[in-house]
Amino acid sequence: MNRYTVIEIPFNERDRCWFCGEPKDKIINFPRYSSEETLLSHQPICLPSCNECASIVKRSAFSSLYAYRDAIKKALAAKHRKTLSIGSNWTKRELEESELEGSAFEGFKRSAWSMFEIIQGRINFKGWPLVINNETLIIEEEHQSFDFDGVTYVSLDEAVTHAVKTFHLDEQLFTRVLSVLGKAKFGQCIRLCRLYPALTSKNRESVFLEILDSIGL
Repeated sequence: MNRYTVIEIPFNERDRCWFCGEPKDKIINFPRYSSEETLLSHQPICLPSCNECASIVKRSAFSSLYAYRDAIKKALAAKHRKTLSIGSNWTKRELEESELEGSAFEGFKRSAWSMFEIIQGRINFKGWPLVINNETLIIEEEHQSFDFDGVTYVSLDEAVTHAVKTFHLDEQLFTRVLSVLGKAKFGQCIRLCRLYPALTSKNRESVFLEILDSIGL
């Protein structure tokens, strides 16, 4: 269900994912949860996405669409690292002229470079300008610093990454709680979520509701 206004989609882009350029499968809400709207530096929107881009990043609570896009690109690069390594280890000509033998290697020679180009193109894809009701949506790409515990991070998202790794937090739970309490209570979010370091998809929602109940929300 679309909660927000859908961005204007140029005719020649009508069937493409805004994040990677692959055929679109759905229109997604950004942010994922309405409680996360307070963390955004711009208005919430809806935009087209393929299934992979819509699901590859498990955490939520990003400060901007560009921060979410960067997380998707990072996740795509990690997932398809072997395919991307083809471009680092070979040139197209070297691959075509290689003396690899056997049916498996012949298949690799035929398809490897095109596979590399597909993934490379997806990661390099820039999307099209974000326009709503004939007005361009202005989103600052420059990171806005975030201070916590005496340290200035380049962005809220960097602080989230640091907190998750340092305190062994469940990232999905932490970002959900952060979206409700707000970044001014970043430390409290850490303290609450440290009590639940290992969660499954089955009990994460119940723990989230338990935390909200414990703080009277």
